[in-house]
Amino acid sequence: MRNLKYILFAFIAFLFIACDSGGAINSNSLAKNKINEIEAEFEPKSFVLTSSDNKKIEFSTTEIGADFKDFKDKKVVIIDIFATWCPPCIESLPMLKSIQEKNKDDLQIISVLFQDEKSVEEINDFIEEHKINYPITMGEQNQALADELNVRRVPEMFLFSKSGKFVHKFVGKVPEDELEKYLKIAIEN
Repeated sequence: MRNLKYILFAFIAFLFIACDSGGAINSNSLAKNKINEIEAEFEPKSFVLTSSDNKKIEFSTTEIGADFKDFKDKKVVIIDIFATWCPPCIESLPMLKSIQEKNKDDLQIISVLFQDEKSVEEINDFIEEHKINYPITMGEQNQALADELNVRRVPEMFLFSKSGKFVHKFVGKVPEDELEKYLKIAIEN
C-alpha cells in the first residue's frame, strides 16, 4: 500500500511538469549558446513551416527575436512547441483556444508539432477533435526550429511582440493569468 502511494504521487507530479525529451532548459533559447566557445556573429536563419492545411508560415530569426512575414507589425505571435503525447500540452489546449479567440485581432498562435510522427490526416483529426482555432505545423522544419530554440521539453512557448521582439519563454503548463499578463505586455509594446 505504501509503495502504491509513492507511485501515485510520482504519476501525479509527472502530470504537472513539462514532458521532457532530454537535456537541460536554456533560458537563452533564441540562439544556441555553447559554454566555453567564443561568441560568433549573429547569423539569421529562415524557416518555412507548413501547417496541416498546407499553408506556409515564413519567418527569420533576428538579433532580438523573429521577423514574421505575414504578422510583422500586425499581430503578436506565440510559437507553441507541443506534442500530442504530452499531457500538459493537451491540458493547455482549452486555454490557448480561448486566448486565441479573445485576442484574434492582435494574436496568432502557431503550434509546432515536436518529435511526434503524425500524418496530416491524424493532425487534422486532432484539430477537429479538440476544436483548435490556430494552425499546427508539421515537417522537417519543425525540428530545425526546435533545435534553433534549444527546445528540450514540451510544452514550451515563445512570445513575440508585433515588431517581432522576443518577450518571454514559457516552459510546461502555464497558468492563464500569467500568459495573459505577458500577452498584454507584448500587445502594448
